[in-house]
Amino acid sequence: MKIRFSSPKEQQPTQDQGLKVLYAPGKRLAFKLRWYLILLAVTSPLLFLVGREFFGLWLIEAPVQLHLPSSELRAREAGQVERVLVRPGERVEAGQLLLRMDNPEWRGRLALLAQPSTLSPSSAGQPAMREQERQALQRLLDSAESRLGRLRGLLAAGAATRGELQRAEDERDRRLRELLEFDRRESLPADDTLERQRRLESDWLQARLQGLELKAGEAGVISEVLVGEGENVGPGTLLMRLQRLGDAELWVYLDPRHAAYATPGQPFRLRLPDGTWLPAEVVRLVEDAVPVPVELREAFGESNRNLRLLARVKGEWPAFWRVDRLGLKARFPHRWSWFDRWFAEE
Repeated sequence: MKIRFSSPKEQQPTQDQGLKVLYAPGKRLAFKLRWYLILLAVTSPLLFLVGREFFGLWLIEAPVQLHLPSSELRAREAGQVERVLVRPGERVEAGQLLLRMDNPEWRGRLALLAQPSTLSPSSAGQPAMREQERQALQRLLDSAESRLGRLRGLLAAGAATRGELQRAEDERDRRLRELLEFDRRESLPADDTLERQRRLESDWLQARLQGLELKAGEAGVISEVLVGEGENVGPGTLLMRLQRLGDAELWVYLDPRHAAYATPGQPFRLRLPDGTWLPAEVVRLVEDAVPVPVELREAFGESNRNLRLLARVKGEWPAFWRVDRLGLKARFPHRWSWFDRWFAEE
């Protein structure tokens, strides 16, 4: 069998056995396009990698993430959220009340301390009782004196012993000491230690209840509210996040191969999501290498550690794009190292 690589059909594609085929040119073109598309689909990954590498040699780009200065507002004491006075996205001023909390246990203790004291030994309205107590002590002393006198007479007559006389003297001395102790206690000023302690505890609880109110330390925007009304929280519980109205920070993740661009004052252009370009510059080099955040990583991108730079925009940041952790793109002006070396040699 003989194989021919140049058949008459290839030399005259528009004729078949002497007849003219009208659709032959179009069919031949369709076959060509199909093979071109198949070839393009097969080589597209290779073309993408080659183009990406060539683009990286020509343009130096790095992912950027916008960070807004923020602060976390946490509970200082345990309590119950009584009322939330702000909502996410609301702008607040310094000193503005954001949230009210309460502590039922402290309220109950304050109510108990507010009741009048009934335990004071020297309270007014008890002089008659104290006088009756003194008269009873005096009667006991007189009885002990009378018994001691009778025993002395019996001892002289030989009808009592000296031990009985000694016990009677001890009883007389004990009654006398009780009466003297009562008079000394009554002569002292009234002891208000308990009342003063109650007052100090009440003031302390009032101050702690006032400390349960959460106020804004500075002006900003409430970015997140993490608790609801009626919820019990403990000390240190995160209640809200506040975005301060300071300058936005730009974190640039630069490939270590382009470390020459990581110098303070290095200018570059920043691309916003709407395609707008803003002038920016590197502020300082953050002395660490971190992985690029997953949301900023490109397709088929490596997960190596990049240099993290702190940068800022020259001018005012657009208020519309003031979004925390917004993904951006930085483009640095290319430095031709071979040109610099050639210029240095000259």
